[in-house]
Amino acid sequence: MAFTLVAAVVLLALFVRRSAQHDSPVLPLDLLRLPAMGPAMLANLLFAVAFSAMLLSAALWCQDVWHWSALQTGLAISPGPLMVPLLSALAGTLAQRLGAATVAAAGCVLFATGLIWWIATLNADDHNYVSGLLPGMVLTGIGVCFTLPTLVGTAVSRLPPTNFSTGSAVVTMARQTGGVVGVAGLVAVLGRPQGAQVAAAFRHGWIFTLVATVAAAAACCLLLPHTRPAARNGV
Repeated sequence: MAFTLVAAVVLLALFVRRSAQHDSPVLPLDLLRLPAMGPAMLANLLFAVAFSAMLLSAALWCQDVWHWSALQTGLAISPGPLMVPLLSALAGTLAQRLGAATVAAAGCVLFATGLIWWIATLNADDHNYVSGLLPGMVLTGIGVCFTLPTLVGTAVSRLPPTNFSTGSAVVTMARQTGGVVGVAGLVAVLGRPQGAQVAAAFRHGWIFTLVATVAAAAACCLLLPHTRPAARNGV
């Protein structure tokens, strides 16, 4: 595993160097210098780490700790994703009024609150879905709704038309990379706990997820100078 990580770092460095020297690079590094593009990509990557780890941890908790079926697990998790279509219009309105950075950071706070709820309430012996898993699922779902689309929209909003496809692909790559890191990090933290160690292992996993969320919120603050809402008629 250590060899793989070292190889990934070396290949990434070579890729960046090649992109900086090539006349027509796969990744035009100038895109990262556009206003809001770099900070939005960083926040997007960090939040993807937290999002993927959260989603996997919820599924593993239901199936491996509470021993629910795949159908029960899917239904238990569904309230979180349902928040996105229900509240996406509100998130867009708030982003226009308050600024994208503020809305994305607020989403991170809501997401973190859901994780803290799980840490405080979930245990292996009590299948407390309504008072335990459900509130955290709803809070993290609202957090995703406020954060993820806002960050993606902010990242691509300043792209010139000639680079829109490439820039969109770079943003997607950052999110997918964060997802891989989140899943790998959660699996590494969880390990193979047995008996009474299971609940503690998941709490450690949620702490890992919480740290990534706090880092994403901090990255959102870097967007503030670029995403302040425009002044309106004396307001």
